[in-house]
Amino acid sequence: MSQQRSIEVKVGILILVALGLLGGFIVVMGGLSFESTYRVNVDFMNPGGLQAGAPVRLSGMRIGRIAAIEFRGEDPGALAGGSLIRVVTELEKRYQPSIFDNAKWFVSTQGVLGEFFLAVDPGSPDHPVLQDGAVVRGVSPPRLDLLLSEAYELLHHTYIGITEHEDELRETFDGLRQTLVGSGHFFSRNTEKIDHLVDNLEQLSNEASDTLQAVRARYVDNPEIQRTIENLEQASGKARQDLGPLLDETRALVTDLSRVSAALGSDEQLKRYQDITKQASQMTGDARDVAADAKALLGRVKAGKGTVGALLQDEAVYDDLQELLRDLKHNPWKLFWRE
Repeated sequence: MSQQRSIEVKVGILILVALGLLGGFIVVMGGLSFESTYRVNVDFMNPGGLQAGAPVRLSGMRIGRIAAIEFRGEDPGALAGGSLIRVVTELEKRYQPSIFDNAKWFVSTQGVLGEFFLAVDPGSPDHPVLQDGAVVRGVSPPRLDLLLSEAYELLHHTYIGITEHEDELRETFDGLRQTLVGSGHFFSRNTEKIDHLVDNLEQLSNEASDTLQAVRARYVDNPEIQRTIENLEQASGKARQDLGPLLDETRALVTDLSRVSAALGSDEQLKRYQDITKQASQMTGDARDVAADAKALLGRVKAGKGTVGALLQDEAVYDDLQELLRDLKHNPWKLFWRE
């Protein structure tokens, strides 16, 4: 009886050890961890072959797993923002100080056809640490299926284009071949001329180089040119020295002119100018009237009217005056003595 019980105990212990080994194997292979975790939501337009339960790796080290993959098509802003898929990750707390808010999240594989996992580039230490529940944007992996389909479509259209234009392509290649053959014959027939042309070009290049050197020696490195430039610099320096006082005098003159114009342009001066102008206008009118009267008087005199007119225009009076003057000249005593 005791021997049977001992066998049962050994079998039970063996089963328990086997169950422990199986549990440990499941824990190790399943990537289960008993560390405290925090969540980070990573949005993708297309996460490729990433699946729930896939590992999250930082510099090749597993730091967590993908808890769920959510479709956000019901959110109107998800399609516009290019984030239809949200990958919910559970990361171990001990790695949180090493992941910053400018970290990059992208899908990678172990080998060419290996397991898909979410890789993390930690970011810059000068940025704040990524907090629990943060939402970040992931880098969608390249779609090999789309690339293959587009390449197939491109090859298909190329094949159709070639088959549909086979005659035109044959004519094009024939023309190109004839052009190349003709070019070869042309160069073979004119080899000496081409060599002569190359020699002439080389000689022309040498002459141009000599000309440039002569021009440089004559107009760049010439001491006379240097002296002329120095003289111009001295003249410009002296002009700058003399220009300062001249500008000061010009400013003073402009200031004085401004003061004079301000003084002459005051309301009192303008009123005085108006009075002077009015008086000048009145004097001009009076002078015009006097001139008119003098003109009229001269007209009367010329016409022989009035006493002065009669004296100037009557010849008898002129004769009498002339005879009187002649008599006084011969008998001056008549001025002092009356008979």
